[in-house]
Amino acid sequence: MKKRLGEALVQSGLASAEEVEAAAAEATVSHHRIGEVLVARGILEERDIYRALATLYGLGYQSSDQLLTLIDPALAHAVPQRFQQFYQVLPVAREGDGLLVATSDPLLEVPELGAALGARTVRRVMVTPTDLRRLRMAIELRQTDGAGAAPPVLRQADDLLAGDPGATESAQQLLDVLLLDAVAERASDIHIETYRGLTRVRIRVDGDMRDLSHYQLTEMQRLGLINVIKVRARLDIAEHRLPQGGRFVTRAGKQVFDIRTQTQPCLHGEHVVMRLLPQDNKMVGINELGFPPPIAAIYRRLLDSPGGLVLVVGPTGSGKSTTLYAGLQVLAADASRKVITVEDPIEYALDGIQQTQVRPEIGFEFANAMRAFVREDPDVILVGEIRDGETALEALRASQTGHLVLSTLHCNDTVDAVQRLSDLGMHPNSIGSELLAVFSQRLARRICETCRAPTYPPGDLAAEVFPDGIPETMHFFKGEGCDHCRGSGCYGRIAVIEYLPASPALRLAISRRAAVDELREHGLKAGLMPLRDHALELVSAGIIPLEELRAMLPPERLAPEHRADS
Repeated sequence: MKKRLGEALVQSGLASAEEVEAAAAEATVSHHRIGEVLVARGILEERDIYRALATLYGLGYQSSDQLLTLIDPALAHAVPQRFQQFYQVLPVAREGDGLLVATSDPLLEVPELGAALGARTVRRVMVTPTDLRRLRMAIELRQTDGAGAAPPVLRQADDLLAGDPGATESAQQLLDVLLLDAVAERASDIHIETYRGLTRVRIRVDGDMRDLSHYQLTEMQRLGLINVIKVRARLDIAEHRLPQGGRFVTRAGKQVFDIRTQTQPCLHGEHVVMRLLPQDNKMVGINELGFPPPIAAIYRRLLDSPGGLVLVVGPTGSGKSTTLYAGLQVLAADASRKVITVEDPIEYALDGIQQTQVRPEIGFEFANAMRAFVREDPDVILVGEIRDGETALEALRASQTGHLVLSTLHCNDTVDAVQRLSDLGMHPNSIGSELLAVFSQRLARRICETCRAPTYPPGDLAAEVFPDGIPETMHFFKGEGCDHCRGSGCYGRIAVIEYLPASPALRLAISRRAAVDELREHGLKAGLMPLRDHALELVSAGIIPLEELRAMLPPERLAPEHRADS
């Protein structure tokens, strides 16, 4: 079966022969299935494996979204749970005198199931194990109103995939399935919101919010779910009036996730947001960031600087930490330099780097760490984030005493970073003398490669971006929507960059407290690469849709920026 599946994956172009051979060898040693190894290595997704299996065995393949509209809960409850779990099968609906069943086992033959339910024939469709769990949970949520439900089992799950896959009313199991759902959809965040008589569950995928409409929770289910989340994140379950923040760790097979949890009291009850941070993903190198090659080369050169301040700025979730870790990997490979970091939290462990975690509960903050670091003879210091004037001051002092300082700021663009430092109370002369460069970035949605097709941009957007007419060299693409991207037309994200070098003229303008518009003008003369320019390169290359510019840029920046005469 391994050989046949591997051949099918290679023939369909989903994996290379080398990848399949390596996965088959590992599967033999580890006693796992070849598909599990390919998924764990990030080469394929679960649905790619099961779609290939369906083709191999002449079965249909359907997603849980397609089957949810067909499900007859009465059929599922007529079949013992032990039978469904043992055979990995779920009766979905009647088709005349036949029965439609969903299964994750392509070899399944269960004529007795059809006979027991009065059907002459049984038609099987393949689903992933994850989708099978979703369907079971959807059936349970439709059938129960929370009355008489068993009390939540408050336990720390070791592995979401190792739990009982049967439907249950337990709030703990509900959380496990919700987390598994989010992992399967590549979600970065889960939002549990409550309104008058309604609980809404949404996830954020590739920056967009999506409803999980099959989670129709009652009030008792919502309260039980929030209590379980609080217990896992070590929050006070009796506190409903104040926001709380915590975290917990869970696994889904070989994947480990750090779940950052935030609760917020609102009009109709508490809202909860859980951010899913994978802990075992491969770190991204500078060449894989998506930077234009000249900017990637500049970033590498800046890491060789003997001193000064390099900032990476942007909103929350724009990939700033990923960019800094890409640089840290280069520094870690240089044994001639000592590198110290202070972070909150430490997202990746790097050999060759001295990493430190802030501890606010005992008064050990970024500024305290910086003051201690300069006495430890470092060459490079990374500050996870400049949040206040004290940290900004220590970062500038360290850069003035012969240290290269890397850090992040939350602000809108490269020039705004200069204004932000000024707002934190930094002297303009210090900013002007120590600033080496600023990178500003956003994450844009990638067009799905499976369904990418040429297109023409909307007329109003084209007029805003190209007021003088669309250049002949410009090309536009969009994703038409397919099973791979779940109909969204986009799959994954890529960094879009703005780069500001600190020229002598810009340093002088900073020192004399020039206005932001004047600073930007000096930056453009010095070689500032606007975010718009990089975005349009990605648009023409068929990587992102033109519509992403509206999500990244204010209206006045959609058109080309003109450099005024000196």
